[in-house]
Amino acid sequence: MSAPSRRKAKKRFVTFSLTVEAQEMIVQYQADWMPDMGHFEFRSPHEPPRRIPVSETGYRSHFAATEEVEASSTPQDYARDFVLSQIRTYSNVKIDRNQLPLF
Repeated sequence: MSAPSRRKAKKRFVTFSLTVEAQEMIVQYQADWMPDMGHFEFRSPHEPPRRIPVSETGYRSHFAATEEVEASSTPQDYARDFVLSQIRTYSNVKIDRNQLPLF
């Protein structure tokens, strides 16, 4: 085996900014995180991190099937659609104001 064939393939990342609900996020996408699976990291661009639409802490990790990401035009489109779906899901959660909190 020659030296180049023993080396691991270098992981490739795509980094871009995404603004949803007037809040900017930095998104890093790795298409080949594992076979047939990609990995998105959503981060606050601020230091210290501030809330972003998909996380109170300013960081969110999301794994996605490669075929789902490829069904979108770009990883940026997939990321935007994912964030919007999370916002819609959590905005539809009803809070029962008559129920006492657990803690």
